[in-house]
Amino acid sequence: MKRILLQNKFLRLEGKLVKQLIMLLILFIPGTALSAQFDIWETGISLSQIVETARQHNIPLRQEGIIAQDNGFNQRFINDRFWKADRVGYTTTLMGVGAKVILKIHPDWPRRMYEIEIRFVGESSSQEFKTELLNMLTEKHGKPDKTLINFHRAYRWEPSESDQILLTMYSYPILSYSDVKLKKHALKQMGYKIQNQKHGYTKKDSSKF
Repeated sequence: MKRILLQNKFLRLEGKLVKQLIMLLILFIPGTALSAQFDIWETGISLSQIVETARQHNIPLRQEGIIAQDNGFNQRFINDRFWKADRVGYTTTLMGVGAKVILKIHPDWPRRMYEIEIRFVGESSSQEFKTELLNMLTEKHGKPDKTLINFHRAYRWEPSESDQILLTMYSYPILSYSDVKLKKHALKQMGYKIQNQKHGYTKKDSSKF
């Protein structure tokens, strides 16, 4: 009888350990089903992981606003300013037209990516290109919800509870893949930082008036 009780107790303990292990795997191993994905990128990865991915795929990654002629990864652009940037990216060609891929980074450690934004240029302003892009996304993600962004037509898909894909038809289309919750928190944190900076400027200059 004691042996049976000990076996049952061991099985219950083993079951609890398995459940705890599963929870740890969910928390610490990034799941692709829980992230918004575009090409080789997925939201939720850290800035360090972004750099390593760019290195592996020879992508000319740099801080947004830095212009250079490099066609591949260049370590000299991964400097102190880069690690503090809230946006990094690169230019490429998609569907036969030029495009700028912007990776938006949460301000707090571990500096995770909350949004992937693709800004098309060149021939992408044509209605033919916009229709082709919309049809391609609809075929992959289903029928979108229609909305307006700054008086421009926009189409929204929600593959999961937290992820959102948004195509906005400006003169040139802009496509974004977002982790909605992470983006909301990032914008909130950045708002706090801007307010604190403004308060600091006011306090610094108050003696001059």
